[in-house]
Amino acid sequence: MPSNPASALTERRLEALRACAINPQGLRPSAYPNVMPVLEALGLVARRKQALGRHAVYWFLTQAGRELLTEVGIDGPGEP
Repeated sequence: MPSNPASALTERRLEALRACAINPQGLRPSAYPNVMPVLEALGLVARRKQALGRHAVYWFLTQAGRELLTEVGIDGPGEP
């Protein structure tokens, strides 16, 4: 893996990070099944339980993921 996570971001990975950002309650575990483990290995997302009493584990942005999105922009290309 590259030492700079931004250099490892494909459009699909960036799309998954943005999806995490717009879902603060957590991104469902079935979302982006091939991409999320890579983002987790890069330290940009983490798995954890959503709320008390729930058994499902959801994806959440880490601080590093938030900082990276701040750097590259939360909106997709061509969006305001």
